[in-house]
Amino acid sequence: MNRLVDEYIESLPDEKREIAEQLREMILTLIPHVQEKLSFKIPFYHYHGMFCYLNEVKDGIDLGLCRGKDLVDVLPQLEQGKRVMVASVIIRNKKEIQTKQIDEVLLTAANWQEEAKRLKISMIKTKKKKAK
Repeated sequence: MNRLVDEYIESLPDEKREIAEQLREMILTLIPHVQEKLSFKIPFYHYHGMFCYLNEVKDGIDLGLCRGKDLVDVLPQLEQGKRVMVASVIIRNKKEIQTKQIDEVLLTAANWQEEAKRLKISMIKTKKKKAK
């Protein structure tokens, strides 16, 4: 575990802290070899590249998946909004961790992360330059 992530989570209000602690434990338990870092001032998890993050939002904890755009069709609990690659789910209370099947979300995302790495699929599509 990462000391800076510890400090981030400990600084959260009680209910959000409990949600973040449970999500963190799930990520570290379900995804072997995941690496935890504090990036952009929030907990980030790296697994075959940037995998997911936890972020405090007004009404809960946002679990963002870095390749989430690829999963919105198979994981209806995810919302992409106007973001290019990230899709996420906001957890408003500890009960939603089960009702929104966050364990399934994490495992599906990790499997896709592995597959995308194996197939060398870029996280962001780059536009091909036209030949002159």
